[in-house]
Amino acid sequence: MTFARSLKALNMVESAGIGATAAFMSLFANMLTNSYILVGSIVAGYGLAQALSYAYFAKIYDRKGPASRLTLIRLGYLLCAAAFFLHLAAVDGLSLFAIRVFAGLATGIYAGALIAKSYEATHKKLALAGIISFGSLGWVMGAFGAGALKEMFGGDTNIVFALSGFMFLAGFVVSMRMKADEPVPPAAEGMAKVTNLRTTLELFRHNRTVYTSFFLRQLGASAVWSIFPIFLASELGAGDFAIGAIYSTNAITQFVFMNRFGHFIQSNYYRSIQLGAMLSAVVFGLYFISQTYLHAFPIQVMLGVSWSALYIGSLLFLLDRNGEKATSSALLESMISIGAIIGPLAGGVIAELFGIRSVFVFALAITLCSFAMSRTLKGQTAAADAAEKLTRSGKDLEKLF
Repeated sequence: MTFARSLKALNMVESAGIGATAAFMSLFANMLTNSYILVGSIVAGYGLAQALSYAYFAKIYDRKGPASRLTLIRLGYLLCAAAFFLHLAAVDGLSLFAIRVFAGLATGIYAGALIAKSYEATHKKLALAGIISFGSLGWVMGAFGAGALKEMFGGDTNIVFALSGFMFLAGFVVSMRMKADEPVPPAAEGMAKVTNLRTTLELFRHNRTVYTSFFLRQLGASAVWSIFPIFLASELGAGDFAIGAIYSTNAITQFVFMNRFGHFIQSNYYRSIQLGAMLSAVVFGLYFISQTYLHAFPIQVMLGVSWSALYIGSLLFLLDRNGEKATSSALLESMISIGAIIGPLAGGVIAELFGIRSVFVFALAITLCSFAMSRTLKGQTAAADAAEKLTRSGKDLEKLF
């Protein structure tokens, strides 16, 4: 198996493992707790642990470079296998919360190293989109496979957790077959290790517009996804198999769009990010007025396009413009996780007080704010670049004197 194929396999199995559990986590948590607020708290605990883990381990990758690459990937996949198998032991809300925190810490270990290595493995941006697209294919395997298996085993959620654990175990096996001394392409030389690291706060400030816009979209989305399976089952009448198929539709669209239309994303970061935010707002509005689970399928196609444009556009923007590849990409992943902390809590409270459909109104409003901010990205980026260039020029003059 070539190195690129190994990276595709790793992206695929980790998304399959996470996607399988994500598709039914809120239903399982609601069964144990019977409270939207507690469901939101469990999802938030996972997000907080993941965000902290992303930031910490990505910094290690940028500081140590290739020496830490496979170590972090292998450790992360092994611990993820243990964490997802441990879901089988959850008996109440408290035990599930503790297990989800462990899973969040484990999934954050390998993420920055995996994305940075995928970027370093080739100088072609389209190849990066192609590698990441296998993560979307993994979501198809995970969500659809989990839905089919859960229905086959009489609605037993344990089969879903077992599937997730085996996916990460397979990823660990793949990582053990990868060579630690895999050569870096000439176009990517010098990327693997950064000597003058900026602090995480400095990195965030330099790219604050793209991070904040992305976070706002994820805040609204996370509020929705925390109650989404419950919405599909209780409001739209979807069964376990249909829920898995609905999640799979989104993932299949992402896989196709990233591979077939990656050139569109590459050609203009700013346009892609704006398109992603705008279509996300439309998605939430359409879900608010949907009446049957059949309506979800075309909406999920639109969601797949919106996420592909937003995520790959933001990721390429950050990787191209920052030397700290792992940290800058992990910060983007942290925006997802922080959104997954606040969003589910907000979604749970809103659903409890105003009804489950009101969550989509909240998501629509907050995503429109994301779209408005994305429209300022190009101008603010140009101003930031000019200021940084002026600062460097001043330092060069100081050296002369």
